[in-house]
Amino acid sequence: MRCGDRRGVALIFVLWLLVLLGVIVAEVVSQARTEAQILSSLRARTVARYSAESGILAATTRIEALLDSTRSQPERITALRNLDSLLTSLNDLDLGSGRFAVAVVDLNARIDLNRADGATLQGLFQQFTTNQRAEEVVTRLQQAPINRLGEISNIPGISDSLALSVAPYVTVWSDGLVNVNSASERVLAALPGVSDATVRSVVRRRETGEVFFTTTGLFGPSNTPALRLTAMPSRLMIIGRGWQDGHPLTHEIQAVYAVAGTRLVLLAWQERDL
Repeated sequence: MRCGDRRGVALIFVLWLLVLLGVIVAEVVSQARTEAQILSSLRARTVARYSAESGILAATTRIEALLDSTRSQPERITALRNLDSLLTSLNDLDLGSGRFAVAVVDLNARIDLNRADGATLQGLFQQFTTNQRAEEVVTRLQQAPINRLGEISNIPGISDSLALSVAPYVTVWSDGLVNVNSASERVLAALPGVSDATVRSVVRRRETGEVFFTTTGLFGPSNTPALRLTAMPSRLMIIGRGWQDGHPLTHEIQAVYAVAGTRLVLLAWQERDL
């Protein structure tokens, strides 16, 4: 083989070697970038979860301190009406590289889909659909209780729009009691035997700052024994959301607690990434 030919072959070999090395380098860089993104996501998820848990802990500590500081039932009822303002300082709180926000839901302000009687459920659903359809939905609910609120849209007869309409007024984590100090007008109107005029009167009295310390006779002496009413929450859901600055992932924890004297007893704990 002539010298020129050998040089041509060598040049081609070198060029192919450079191409191969370039491909290898590109693959290594790509894998390194992917691994870095995975590690970044794992770190963000860990920080978000830790932040959300910290929010739940901060909220429960503050609520228990509030319960412990109230000496009488009327004081406790009044204090629990202002839980949102109590937790305002826990919204968008800095925690190192993470942040968290907290919200609390009085579950007794809602109707429990698994524990409420048929008349109450019928009274709620018929505010959003026809009486016949409401009756069908209630029958199916009583035949097959649900474990998560998201399952409500799987019940035959409940469309997505109906599920969205009733969602703010229902729960599956309450004990069946309805809090007259926090329940909305729609929830109170669903109670059997309660007139619209009475419901509007209760809501107006609350709007003027009145706090109900007892439920006796509030909706009439003849109806009170049949209703499961309370003047303070016995079930609370604390929602904690955590995230890392600069990362889109948010971790949410929904923790359900029973109010037992001055303490909160954990009943359920659910987590998800948003």
